[in-house]
Amino acid sequence: MPESHDFFVATDPETARAQVRDALSRQGYAVDDADQGALRATRGSMGLTLLIGGLANDRTFHTRLDVQIMVTPDGRTVARLLRGSGKSALKGGAIGISRGNRAFEEAANAIHATFTQAGVLTDSFAS
Repeated sequence: MPESHDFFVATDPETARAQVRDALSRQGYAVDDADQGALRATRGSMGLTLLIGGLANDRTFHTRLDVQIMVTPDGRTVARLLRGSGKSALKGGAIGISRGNRAFEEAANAIHATFTQAGVLTDSFAS
């Protein structure tokens, strides 16, 4: 399972940041500004997740994602989706890992669709 997903887009960093914020908000995430222009997206309840672990549903299972917005030396804007610092296995065992993986992939798909619909996605890859 990839730990990050890079989206290369033909738009300025502020527009890319707004499009990522919109995509993640539509997935039920609360999106906040982080250091150096990054975004932090969280969904679900940490307390409930720690209490019932993998029994929490997809919307109540606590998930955190980070997005870095960068500009490459050749001037391309990159939005890098990263798994958050929360450990899914500690919050729900094998079911927690599965929920964390699914949340990451759904977020990557939502961002990909948003950039594609805007006509700005030039390349993407997972690593």
